[in-house]
Parts: sequence; structure tokens; C-alpha cells
Amino acid sequence: MSKYLAFEEGKKAAWISVWTLLGIGVAEVVISTTTGSLTLLADGLDSLADSLVSFIVWFGITMIQKPRSTLFNYGYGKIESFAAFIAAVVVIVLGIFIAYHAYERLIHPVETTNPEITMITLLAAGAISLHRAFRVRSIAKKYNLISLNLDAKNSIKDGSASFVGFGSVLAGYFGIPYMDTVGGLIIAGYIFFMAYVALRESTLVLLDAVNNPHLGTEITKHVHEEFQLYTSDVRIRPLGHTIEAHVNVKLDPTLTLEDTLKISNEVKTSIADKFKIKDVVIIPVTS
Repeated sequence: MSKYLAFEEGKKAAWISVWTLLGIGVAEVVISTTTGSLTLLADGLDSLADSLVSFIVWFGITMIQKPRSTLFNYGYGKIESFAAFIAAVVVIVLGIFIAYHAYERLIHPVETTNPEITMITLLAAGAISLHRAFRVRSIAKKYNLISLNLDAKNSIKDGSASFVGFGSVLAGYFGIPYMDTVGGLIIAGYIFFMAYVALRESTLVLLDAVNNPHLGTEITKHVHEEFQLYTSDVRIRPLGHTIEAHVNVKLDPTLTLEDTLKISNEVKTSIADKFKIKDVVIIPVTS
């Protein structure tokens, strides 16, 4: 499948997630106003935030498809990671909001009503979120889309949080005190953990950090073994959904321009195929 179709499938998955999570969030928040359940409110706000995350992801994937310009010579590849970074910040703010209200509930308990409705809502929300999450995750892994993978993780977290919330409300239903508040705190904990993972992954890409620190060494070894050539420098630059490699290859200065270009193209193709690197730049240097 072409890169264009891959991004189109990713956009479609993110867009469906926007409306799925938005619907779940609105339903949970509205129902929480009648039951007074903090767990249901927290889960609903979590779903609304994840809907925003999905929208940011959709926007990021849309921007990736734009051709590079005079202002953005390297294209818009990193906007996907930037979108993931912004989404993580939004999620952190939400976690703080939920944790604060949970703290208030501990000091000033609020009686909840109709726990059966709360539990049914949480079960339904969890099932829908997880079903959608695994579909999105399969697409994200297939095309190595960082922001879409964040979207999938958030949806999995959202679904898991719903089931944890169900357990908390169920415990409260059998007379264990403060369990509704505990459920809200657990969901806030889920949110903070996912935000940490998203911030770490997106920040590494934005700062040009390479997840595989041995990749440069592996490329150097490959060039020597396949072509009996040496490299003077190998630099890896992550671009969000892919990476770019600049490889300085030592060549005999007496080679003709035609031979130099031929060898450079052979080395470039070999590296791209071996390490699945989209953009490989071979820079011939004299020994």
C-alpha cells in the first residue's frame, strides 16, 4: 500500500476515534450529573480529552501529507510528534483537574445515587473504547505512526479506566466507603502515566534523539561488510514516522564521477533496504 493510502487510513481511524470518544465522554458526563459519581465524571472527562487527542492526531497526520516548502525544507514530518506533545500536555491538565476534585470529595464526601446506571454506563464505555482502540493500534503499528499509536494507547487507557471505575463503583455498592473517589484517583493516575509516556516519546523525536543508539554502528558495519568501504561519520535524524540517515563514505579520490555516483547509489539502496530507512543521503569523502 502506498504512503498516501497509509496516511488516509490513519486519518480515517483518528477521525472515527474523535467522534466515538466524544460521544462516550458526553454521555458519561451527562449521566454523572444525575448520579453524582466522581468516577463516571472523571471517566467522561477522560474520554473528552482523548477525543481532543484524536483530533490533534488527525490534524498531525493531515499535515504530514503536505509537501515540503521553502520555510519547512524537511517537510512536516515532525508535526506528528509535536501534535503528540501538545496532546500529552492537555491530558496532564485534565489529570490535575480530576485529582483535585477527588481530593475535594475526600474532604467533603458527596452521596452518589443510582450506582447501577453508573456501572452499566462504565461497562458500555469500556467495551466501546477498547474495541476502537485495538483497531486504531493495528493501523498505527502497521504504518509506524507515532501520534496514532498515542491515540490507540489513550483509547486503551480510556477503556481500561472505565473497567477500573466499574470495579470501584461496584466496591462502593457493597458498602466500602470512598471507593467512588478512589476510582477517580485511579483514573487520574492512568492519565498521568500515559501523559508521561507520550511526552517522553514525542520529546525524543523533537530533540532528534535516536531510539536505537546502535543504528549508526550497524550501518557502518553493513557498509564495510557489503562494499568493503569505511564511513567517517553516520548521523541519524528521526522525522516522526520515519528517519533520515546521512552517511559519509570514504572513497578513492581517483574514482571518476560516474563511478562515485554508481557506488553511492548502490550503498544508498542497500542501507535503505536493510534498515528500512526512507531517506538515505550518501556523502562521498576522500580517504
